Amino acid sequence: MRIPRIYYPDELRENSKINLTAKGLNHLKVLKLKRGNKVEIFNGKGKVSIGVIENLGRDELLVNLNEKITQEKAISPEINLGVSNIRNFDKVVKDSSQMGVTSLTSLMTSRTKERKLKEEKVKRWNSISSSSCEQSGLNWIPKITQMKLEKWAENSNNESRYFLNPRSKLFIGDIEEFSAIDLVIGPEGGFSSEEESFLIQKNFIGINCGDLIIKTESMPIVVLSMLKVLAEQFE
Repeated sequence: MRIPRIYYPDELRENSKINLTAKGLNHLKVLKLKRGNKVEIFNGKGKVSIGVIENLGRDELLVNLNEKITQEKAISPEINLGVSNIRNFDKVVKDSSQMGVTSLTSLMTSRTKERKLKEEKVKRWNSISSSSCEQSGLNWIPKITQMKLEKWAENSNNESRYFLNPRSKLFIGDIEEFSAIDLVIGPEGGFSSEEESFLIQKNFIGINCGDLIIKTESMPIVVLSMLKVLAEQFE
């Protein structure tokens, strides 16, 4: 049986005890865990350790970290993904997190229906992301943010910058640099001509994914899968 995993956002230290509130730990109750059972604790920044449940109460969980803490390298390649905000962005967060994206940003574009930045949504997305990593076994949780397209593009500092453009002659399989990539996916109606010009001005290159016709909510997992496969070929 696989050891249950728990996300703990603070620093992990060997031979220490951590206290977690019962909120968000309902899955542990379903597994009927009890004192003495082992659990895997990860902090979302690559650190992970095996702990033993010392006390499992109604409102808290006390875990004793009595094994070595390991530090995993950051997931490679580094992929910073910007996706136009859509109604079902929860799916984008879940899929992208399970695929090991480095950061994910919900983008406000000219064709985005909802153009107000909402902190409560970002908080929920971060919760979804940590749960997805808990389930998938990843020890690095992506940074989830929300901002306007222009600001995200201006903050880009990687040399490899791309935006999806079905009219582009450059196929995603033609990418050869995978150390760090900034990639932006627009709404189903595409970016406006002004936004495309702005991205090009900021050194973003248009790429296409072939003749695939895919909804925005499903495009991230398709693109990330392609990039992961391509990156492995260049290792």
